[in-house]
Amino acid sequence: MRTVVTGRVTPDDRRRDPYLELPFEVPEGSTAVEVRYAFDPGSVLDLGLLDPHAGPFPSRRGFRGWSGGARDHVMVTPSRATPGYLPGPLSPGRWHVLLGLAAVAAGGCAYRVEVEVHAGAEPTVVPGLAADAVGAAVEPPASPGRTGPGWYRADLQSHSHHSDARGSLHDLRSAALERGLDVLAVTDHNTVSHHAPLAAMACDRLLWLPGMEVTTYRGHANVWGVAGWVDFRVRSDGDVVTLLEHVHARGGLMSVNHPKRSPGCIGCDWEYAVPAGIDAMEAWQGPWWLRNWESLERYDALLRQGRRLTLVGGSDRHQPAGPDRDPPVLRLGSPTTWLWLEERSQAAVLGALRSGRATVSEAPEGPFLTITVGGAPMGGDGTHDRRTPATATVHGARGERLRWIAAAGVVREVAIDAEAFDDVWTPNVGGPFLRAEVVADAGLAARREALGHAARRAALPLGLDAAEPFREPYRLALGNPVYLR
Repeated sequence: MRTVVTGRVTPDDRRRDPYLELPFEVPEGSTAVEVRYAFDPGSVLDLGLLDPHAGPFPSRRGFRGWSGGARDHVMVTPSRATPGYLPGPLSPGRWHVLLGLAAVAAGGCAYRVEVEVHAGAEPTVVPGLAADAVGAAVEPPASPGRTGPGWYRADLQSHSHHSDARGSLHDLRSAALERGLDVLAVTDHNTVSHHAPLAAMACDRLLWLPGMEVTTYRGHANVWGVAGWVDFRVRSDGDVVTLLEHVHARGGLMSVNHPKRSPGCIGCDWEYAVPAGIDAMEAWQGPWWLRNWESLERYDALLRQGRRLTLVGGSDRHQPAGPDRDPPVLRLGSPTTWLWLEERSQAAVLGALRSGRATVSEAPEGPFLTITVGGAPMGGDGTHDRRTPATATVHGARGERLRWIAAAGVVREVAIDAEAFDDVWTPNVGGPFLRAEVVADAGLAARREALGHAARRAALPLGLDAAEPFREPYRLALGNPVYLR
């Protein structure tokens, strides 16, 4: 049975509601739902699929897939589905193709959606499941990973071919192990089709953290620790609050992603209000030179208001297929979020993120930074008086600079003159927090060279001026704050 829907959308339609639901019927006994779509050049329309169980936002049921703008042909069957989509029983009733109005040209955009509902034998060929899209399985080393208390290297944002990357989950695993990561969050856009395969790819050397990047047209947010789909159909500040409450009720955490200017990237900057109770903010995404100082400024502004949320980093790596030949600064683990875990488990990862026991470095090799104030660790409660010492411990940053940051800004700077370096002092600062960071001095020339190398490989992304990062202190490590009483 074939259904063809044509129409036209305008910028006014997008302003009223960025999600358009197109209904079609699925009879009893159907064996596949196949969707193709096309639209006018100059606009961007995203593609998703809902079954009859979907309810109003925030629904927990009815999601059958999302591919954004990455695919124009998808299929769902009882046993298999295009990556980004969920296999399973094809409930009879009214389904909907979900069109996301990502960008609509001033003159409007015509679209055509063709839905084929199959009966009889289940199709043997599913679009998107070709061998070159799935990638080759590379088995991890047999040696066991750590399991006890300690600092673990994590990358908290990555993407596979289940959304808009080319690489498979096997490619991601190989890349993570090559970089020496202990924990990897896979946060494909608006889908959880990667969760089931991850469970089947358990590995002693790498702890998977299944997640999802809630990808809206006014901001992105990572969700970790929720089993199943999280409804991304956010339209307002109030919906963000509802979503956060929904995530917390399901035992998960939510983090604002890359809140900075990203010209040409639809919805990448965070335009909503940051809701009270948000768990974290991604103050460092990819190489430092991708305007991460803007995200850090927004994070510090929240701290000055007395807000408490964990500073995290993530590579946002959209993994290529096969061996990763990009420069290390563009790979998984750039940056790395170090988490203090009592044990190597998903529950411990979520606990570390809740408590702020985290610090971020530009790479898995470091530099590594931690602080305490009167013995209180990062994320904890300290006191500020004339008798309480603060201690920063830095590894792997000889020749660079340590800076202490409070509500008033930089309150102390110290040259780092050893590979293992401690700075102990007694702060007398006002405001609700104290944190520290490592900035480049001796290593600045090497970072300029690395940026130049990336620029020679391709045009600088997001309209970046190559001199822009070096007008700011070039950060190499960011610690989480201690909150001051």
